[in-house]
Order: sequence, then C-alpha cells, then structure tokens
Amino acid sequence: MEFFTSFLFLLIALQCAMSFEERDVLSHVNKFSVNEYIPKDDHVDHGKFEATEYFEKIAADFTDDVNAAKEALQNMFLDVEASFEDLSDDVAKSVSQYSYDAEEKLNILEGLLSEYVENSKGVIFNSPEEKKKVEKHKFKKMCDLILGKVKTLVELSTINYYRIIIKYGKGDRKSDILDKVKNDDNISDELKKELLKYEDVEGKDANVSNLVNFITPIYDNFLQKLNALIRELSADLGKII
Repeated sequence: MEFFTSFLFLLIALQCAMSFEERDVLSHVNKFSVNEYIPKDDHVDHGKFEATEYFEKIAADFTDDVNAAKEALQNMFLDVEASFEDLSDDVAKSVSQYSYDAEEKLNILEGLLSEYVENSKGVIFNSPEEKKKVEKHKFKKMCDLILGKVKTLVELSTINYYRIIIKYGKGDRKSDILDKVKNDDNISDELKKELLKYEDVEGKDANVSNLVNFITPIYDNFLQKLNALIRELSADLGKII
C-alpha cells in the first residue's frame, strides 16, 4: 500500500512536470510568431502597398493631365470650327482633320508614358529599400519633364488659336479672345503687339482661300512639333525601359 501511494505521487509529479514543459514550449512559439514573424511580414507588405499606391497615384495624375491637355486642344479646334462654319464646310473639315490627327498623336504620347509607368513600377517595387527613394525621385522627375513638354504644346496651340480668331474672327468670340490676350501675363509684350494689331480689323479678309492658307502652316507646324516630341520621348524612354 505504501509502495502504491509513493508510485501514485511520482506519477502525478511527472505529469505536472510534463504539463509545465509543454506550456513553456507553447509560450516560446507564441512569442516567436507575434514578436518576430508577423511584424516582419507586415512591414514588407506595407512597403509594397505604399509602392503600389504611389505609382497608381502618379499614373492617375498623369492620365488626368493628358486628358486635360487633349480636352483643351479639342476645345480650341472645335471653337475654330464653330467660328467659321458659316463661311465654308471646307474650313471646318480641314480643322477637324487637324484635330483628329492631334488627338491620335496625344494618344500615342499617353501610351508611351503608361508603358514607362508600368515598367518603372516593377523595377522600383523590387528594388532594395535604399534604392527606392532614389528611383522614385528619378521617376517623378521624368514625369514632370514630360508633362512640362505637353504643357508647352498646349501653350503653343493656345497662341495659334488666338492668332486665328483675332485675325479672322468676328463679334463676341473675337472680343473675348482680345480680352484674354490683354490680360494674359504669360504672353510677351512682343507677341501681344503682334496679336493686337488685328484688334480693329473685322475679319474682312475671311474668305475660304485666305483662311485655309493661313491655318494650314500653323497647324502643320504644330503637328510637326507633336511628332518631334513623340520621337524624342520614344528614344529617351526606350533607353530607360
């Protein structure tokens, strides 16, 4: 009986020891999973999320800017068409064709940068942390450079629009453009002087032949500059991509 009591006590003690050891092992595993594994994994995912969000924002901003440029150009072409639609269908068709050509080329330009965004996104997404900041800065700088060139084209188109309407336009439309030119601080005094010399001319030379001959070299030059920009960016981005 005494032997049985001693054996029972030993068995209970052994069970308690095993139970304590098991709890200690579980505690160690929990400490590892909470304090080491999960925070490390969460940090990596958070960084990737930030990188993805960053590029999505840049891409969205660029798309908005290009769409705004396309809309501004389209509105100027449409306004020129409307200004002379009573004069001749030939003028409207000519301007409409230039408008279509410009829109197509802007779509090409947009596609070039979209490809650049996607390729850069992959490169920077997989770059070491110390390189991410440098690559992001280079990427943003290139986007700003491209958008600056697009803005220059829009400004050129605006001056072309002013020149056509002021010289050959009539009535309220011409008056509105004259007011814009006079109040636009971004236009040089020399250019203002050139544009305003037609202020008191009421479009008396607005016949089909004169108008078409006037707008053709203006729009041809604009499309040439747009083509040059596409070639330039294709070469520059091709080196990067």
